[in-house]
Amino acid sequence: MSPPTATARTLATPFSPSDSKSSINTCLADFPASVTSRERTFRPARDVAGYLRAELLAWKIDSITPHLWFAGARHLPARSLHRHRLARREIIITESPSEHLISDYTVVFVKPLPGYLLCYEFWETYLAHDTALHAAACGLVLSYTWLVSYASDFDIAKELRLLPEELSWNDWTSFAGTFLDHVERSSHSPTPLVVSHRYTYGELRMSRVNYLYKFLPSVWDRANPARGFMPTSMWNESFLKRNTTRLLTVFVAFSLILSSMQVGLATPQLQGSGAFVSASYGFAIACLFIELLSGLVVLVVGVWHFRYKILRPWRMRISKQGTQGHNL
Repeated sequence: MSPPTATARTLATPFSPSDSKSSINTCLADFPASVTSRERTFRPARDVAGYLRAELLAWKIDSITPHLWFAGARHLPARSLHRHRLARREIIITESPSEHLISDYTVVFVKPLPGYLLCYEFWETYLAHDTALHAAACGLVLSYTWLVSYASDFDIAKELRLLPEELSWNDWTSFAGTFLDHVERSSHSPTPLVVSHRYTYGELRMSRVNYLYKFLPSVWDRANPARGFMPTSMWNESFLKRNTTRLLTVFVAFSLILSSMQVGLATPQLQGSGAFVSASYGFAIACLFIELLSGLVVLVVGVWHFRYKILRPWRMRISKQGTQGHNL
């Protein structure tokens, strides 16, 4: 478990040694035994750098950086925890940095603040030599200065175990104050504190991030392009209900327009209007085409889901059984 090799540039730790709330040995001892990230399982104690990248880098959000304006307001801090409670939102814990401060209608996802980000020695050893990790760590700490502003926010954070158990309210205000002082001072210095671009935005709307993932080919998952960023449900029944409702809404609108046109064609005033007759004819043909195309899309998606959810796991299981039998 050796620290990374120092580079020519050492990044400044954004708080003073006197505000450090833990020791590096305690931080390393608190690492989990095993984690899985991006379909890869590894041991944090043996790969600290890999673990920190999985813990801090919001890679799924970073991949859509130029389009984040669609999902949230830039330079608008996230609301504090008590404001989420006031809005009747449930605060859901996530360990993924990409899902941190992603909000839905009635929920907001929040990643607990790792204890090692309150340790000065840990920053100096593992974060001061990696620009991406340092910027992501600064951004995560900054987000907590938004979330935990009042003592009531601190009580909510402790209740949900978002902050280290041994941290007191006075400890937090001292640490956050020093961190924000560093941010303010660095904004006027030749080498300002670099915060990950993700944290130039506060909360991001999950529905809009999902839309970005569905309509930007550059971020499609080749294995499952329809999955999106964070699907609301993994069940086929929910998928079918959601999309069938959308199709029915479109078809009902078409039916109302066609019925209105049919009534119009039955009146003497519009029967002699060549433009209205042509428009009605064109719209009827367009509706037939759209309905046929929708049916074809539903069929293709259904076949694809059957292949992905049933055939692919079945083939993987057969392949795994064959490999185990060969090894025996």
